[in-house]
Amino acid sequence: MASKRSFPLKGYILPLSPKGKAAVIDPPPWHYGGDVMHLVFKANEKKMRALLPSALEPGPNPGEGVVWFVEWVSASDAHPDLASVNPERSIYHECIVMVGCQFKGVPGYYVPYIWVDNDFTLMRGFIQGFPKKLGRVHITKLHEYMPVAGGKKAGAKIKGICASHEERIVEGSLTLKKQVPPQKVPPFKFYLMRHFPDYEDAERPLVHDILISNVTNAKIGDAWEGDADIRFFPSDFEELTDLGPIKPIKGFFFQVGMTIMGGTVIHRYR
Repeated sequence: MASKRSFPLKGYILPLSPKGKAAVIDPPPWHYGGDVMHLVFKANEKKMRALLPSALEPGPNPGEGVVWFVEWVSASDAHPDLASVNPERSIYHECIVMVGCQFKGVPGYYVPYIWVDNDFTLMRGFIQGFPKKLGRVHITKLHEYMPVAGGKKAGAKIKGICASHEERIVEGSLTLKKQVPPQKVPPFKFYLMRHFPDYEDAERPLVHDILISNVTNAKIGDAWEGDADIRFFPSDFEELTDLGPIKPIKGFFFQVGMTIMGGTVIHRYR
């Protein structure tokens, strides 16, 4: 390991700098609070299986997938007040496409595609194993005092739109039916793949593994169930429509909070 004298630059990730303030993100722990629209769908089992890396098997319901539209607020131990000091960095939106899977009999979801709207979460995703791409994500904001649509109630409608490289990629909607206890929300455990190529040898990656996040302080509340709809749009740069026709099953809208302490590698390909 280089000494402080021979390697004076600081930071958790590039860009390193003399004070370490220029780094895009801080080291974990990372803290999250989010409003999540969780949309369940069914697709061709063989095509969904093709999205899974070899270490993972199809889940208990082969062909099942989930789309998340999320508005997050996030901070770190290094900057716990980030949301009040720099909300433009702390608050962001994501659209996540997941495939039901399992590892050694433990069910979860693998994330083949995800779009985000700032560099802070983009870079953090690469470290975690989320294959994030920049996009524009818009989600309906329900508000109790809005005279026309109002807040969360039976019949309220929520929509999410994800666009990237000037194309609409994903569209999802949810019509709320009833409030449900938090335990009614399907559990979500992410199996993530990190892949970093070697600049000197494109055929031999520097990092290639499957890992999970170490989550604490997990909490779900204000949960609603409803009727879902999902559309994937043709694109010159994406492959979602290759899944063929999809069938929306159901949806949920809920709040979630958690802390991610880091990750644990559960399978190495090298």
